[in-house]
Amino acid sequence: MNNSNKTSSQIRKIKKAYDASVDRYNSHIEDESLLPEEFKDSERYKKLKKTLQSVSFDSDNPEIKKYLNPKSNMNFLDVGSCANLVVTQLHHWPSTYYGIDISPKLIQVTRNYVLRNNIKKVGGLYVTEVAKMPFENNFFNICAVIGVLEYFDIEYIKKSFKELHRVLKSDAKMVIDMPNQNHPDVNTMIELEEYLGRPRHKLPTNRQFEEELKKLFLIERVDDSKIMKAYFVRAKKK
Repeated sequence: MNNSNKTSSQIRKIKKAYDASVDRYNSHIEDESLLPEEFKDSERYKKLKKTLQSVSFDSDNPEIKKYLNPKSNMNFLDVGSCANLVVTQLHHWPSTYYGIDISPKLIQVTRNYVLRNNIKKVGGLYVTEVAKMPFENNFFNICAVIGVLEYFDIEYIKKSFKELHRVLKSDAKMVIDMPNQNHPDVNTMIELEEYLGRPRHKLPTNRQFEEELKKLFLIERVDDSKIMKAYFVRAKKK
């Protein structure tokens, strides 16, 4: 199987896994029901749960909002939106919200929420992948890419960086994260994701990720204190 086919297969797996999460939620079934008892009872899983409960990974993380500094004249891109609008109420930001996700069911949940609540500050919700976005050049002022690129290899990540760079304005701010490979719980987190049908695909090293990121973005700050390593960057354009 060539790299393109491997990437397509990985996208299908992740889409299927998140669609299934929506189905379980609608049926009042916890994701934890998929985990083997041995794993659920392990000390490493109990430790991971405490770690995950102590941090916020979502786009509404106060540090993310502080850095992006959303304003009323800004377009905000939430990559891998994963029903963030419903859960974290990002439509209360003054910026105009645009969300993308590869899961049709997650996008439909969000669209239903927007219609039901007559929310006006949403520019669009799209079923698409980050490496192929339906937006014009230089459209977004701010962007969050949280819990997305960790599922893909470095070649797909490079394509995603180019596409993000294309749709962002010059000097636009973005927060993007990857698993912190120096964190003691990271391997347990990856094991958890695999049980949920979301396997990693040749996860690049943090150094590889940063080297590619620097080619198109200025890294202003890095937070490596948590299980997900966050990069606060600006788009570099001539």
